[in-house]
Amino acid sequence: MTESSQLIEKNKAITVKKIRDLVIEPAEKGRPSYVYAASGLVILGQTLYIVADDEMQLASFELGNNKSGTWIPLLPGSLPLNYEERKAKKPDLEAITFIRPYEYSENGAMLIVPSFSRTLRMTGALVAVNSQSKLSSEVIPVDFSVLGKSLVQSIDGLNVEGIAISENYVKMFHRGSRKKGKSAVIELDRKMFLKDLHDTHQPSGECIKKITRYELGEIEGTRFEFTDAQALSDERVAFLCTAEAADDEYVDGASLGSCVGIMSGAGELQMIVPISGHEKFEGISAKYIGDKRKELSIILVADTDDQSRPSAVFEGVLAI
Repeated sequence: MTESSQLIEKNKAITVKKIRDLVIEPAEKGRPSYVYAASGLVILGQTLYIVADDEMQLASFELGNNKSGTWIPLLPGSLPLNYEERKAKKPDLEAITFIRPYEYSENGAMLIVPSFSRTLRMTGALVAVNSQSKLSSEVIPVDFSVLGKSLVQSIDGLNVEGIAISENYVKMFHRGSRKKGKSAVIELDRKMFLKDLHDTHQPSGECIKKITRYELGEIEGTRFEFTDAQALSDERVAFLCTAEAADDEYVDGASLGSCVGIMSGAGELQMIVPISGHEKFEGISAKYIGDKRKELSIILVADTDDQSRPSAVFEGVLAI
């Protein structure tokens, strides 16, 4: 099944404002004093959490100031300092989401998900949240390899970039590429998925309910593909998509621009709006402004794919 979009509102581009660079204490000697490969974000309380696809840690920043961030350990081990060697061995943590309080965690939990794009990129993490909306010191590694083996049978070039979890669904967002096919949303059985996370720490292929492929439009002959998503309070989904001149799930390419969109809980595309500029936006946090739900306040993070430049956080408002 494929959802096709003619929804890109080219005359309605939104402008976003840069609010900070992701300056941080180096994770280890020889590493830069900033995050440059940001791939997802969550705001919890007064803290901004950033997952970077070439790190084993989670970056943490205080909201409302420009103080340097700190690293929170997630996975054991270390990575090479050389860029290409690091890319080959990194866990490729691509998505992060806050699971609102549920039967296994009374204050909710933070779930970090890898891309599934290589054998080494199948480990994520689950971290409980305490009553003060802070992360627990206990990190549970999550093995996604069994789920990944099932998904690669249906999706060529599997590359998970986002995950949205509400009280009624779990949706993983696969990013398509020029040579490997269209973007897709992977719907999982919520009850089974959450139970697997806590019982075995290894979600099974039996969680898979449905896979829907999407055509999100294009710019200069390059398709927009999913890069992140977040469940909204009314069960809709806010998502990001970027047009990147890349042939597959491993090689990076030049960004031609990004869009923000809205999808119904049932998976129907409702709107797609270009974001001014050519940033490669890979993380979104969104919440409604006021009770009428006519506007969304959005916080975005961009991935520079450039060791010499820090990733940055931006803010804007999307009229719905």
